[in-house]
Amino acid sequence: MTDLFERRPAEEPGLRFYAPGVPWPLPVPRETLPDLLDGAARRYGGRTALVAPGHRIGFRVLRRAAARLAPALTRLGLRRGDHLALLLPDCPEAVVLCHAAWRLGVTVVPGDIDAPGRALALAAVAAVPEHRLSDVAVSGDRALLRAVVTVRGAPARGGAFSREGGREGARERLADPAAGERPAAAGPTVPAQRRGPGQPHTAPARRGSVDVVAYRDLERRAGGPRPDPVRHWDWSGGPEPDDVALVVHRRDGTRVSLLHRNLVAAAHQIVSWHTGPVPRRPRLLSLVPMSDVRGIALVTAALLAGVRTVLVPGGDPLGVLRAARRHTPTVLVAAPAGLRALLARPARERKALGGVATVVTAPLDVGTRERLRAAVNARVVETYGPTAAAGVALANPLTADARPGTAGLTLPRTRARIAVEGFADVDVLPGHAGELLLRGPQIGDDHGRPSGGWLRTGRLAVRGPDGFVTLLGDGGPEGERERAREGEGVRDGVAEAGGGHDGRGEGAERASPHA
Repeated sequence: MTDLFERRPAEEPGLRFYAPGVPWPLPVPRETLPDLLDGAARRYGGRTALVAPGHRIGFRVLRRAAARLAPALTRLGLRRGDHLALLLPDCPEAVVLCHAAWRLGVTVVPGDIDAPGRALALAAVAAVPEHRLSDVAVSGDRALLRAVVTVRGAPARGGAFSREGGREGARERLADPAAGERPAAAGPTVPAQRRGPGQPHTAPARRGSVDVVAYRDLERRAGGPRPDPVRHWDWSGGPEPDDVALVVHRRDGTRVSLLHRNLVAAAHQIVSWHTGPVPRRPRLLSLVPMSDVRGIALVTAALLAGVRTVLVPGGDPLGVLRAARRHTPTVLVAAPAGLRALLARPARERKALGGVATVVTAPLDVGTRERLRAAVNARVVETYGPTAAAGVALANPLTADARPGTAGLTLPRTRARIAVEGFADVDVLPGHAGELLLRGPQIGDDHGRPSGGWLRTGRLAVRGPDGFVTLLGDGGPEGERERAREGEGVRDGVAEAGGGHDGRGEGAERASPHA
């Protein structure tokens, strides 16, 4: 029996404005993120997948690197159900570590290196830039931390994916007397058996110092002639679609859990929305960092579509324009604050964006929109997506039917409702303002709300008869409190970096008892 939610709903407005070729009943395979990477490696082979200063890596090499690093991570004590804290700038090593962890059924916790406490709270292994290791040493309680993988922050000859070698320091110990005791890497033990889908494994840990190993050392050991004994490897069969892939800690203390199938669905939705002629060599330049779930979703979508992703560590405007001049991106993804920073650069530098055909961003104000259109001859696609939806929910079509200033239409297999504030089961009258609720396969577990139910975004919105959604405000007192906690600077900067979310309603996303 087919679920009614999978069919094309007659009451869902806006479907007539979908671009030709965009299906509402989008087929999404029930697979994991490692399955997605394996398929991309088979389809695209040696085509370049990631480029960064000093690095270039193909789809097949990316898959091989992740598969080789997975057993090396188990030797550091990482087991299925554990958390890996990713505190890295946008670099190929970050992508490889994510996919290596996902192959083990490990949950990735992206975070900001300037505030490592939340990401490290439950992490068994952390990945940090080499020069920020001291920040980890003084960052609160690390009762579960067993090992730290350090990555060179600046590109250098003999990088992780170059042909040149170069020896980096061998294994060290994280010495910090003020931090107290902490567990060492788990000894050679047989991993516990799974208790069911999504149930974590437990591995014993001994109190002691934290192991520190350089990424290049870790990769070199992984490529040895013979793996460690069988008992060092987790033979539980790899992840399942219902396993948790990402956990995002928010500023208000709540957290969002995204499953493998949520991120796979988000990638398929992003790819399906971009129809029409495809450039001969599509390239994606994203200013959304991988510390944001939207940045990870974009890289995943690029792998699915075979698009080359240009990574810019730090994301400063000058570095972005230098990368654009060298790699000629065809798609630029940036928050309004990032676009304003690029537009503030001299006109001669902005010529590097001449090859951009599509700009994906949040709903723009009139002034920014006009400046952008005057500077870049590209189609502007305004979107919106909260963290609990992997940053993917609404988008304007890539046609003349787009409505500037709006968040657009619901993406394939996504439903939206405008409910009365405080009464999630009661819809407002047509044309009236209310709270935006979302439902779709990309929406994960938000603060106790079961995956698959209606997500309360906390955002005030109006939906017209044509199906386009216009965001109005903060979504009530909870949004106001979140704004006060985060501050005005966060609203215009980091929180906006998600290509559609302004940070004010993020803390107001709350569970709905009505599925």
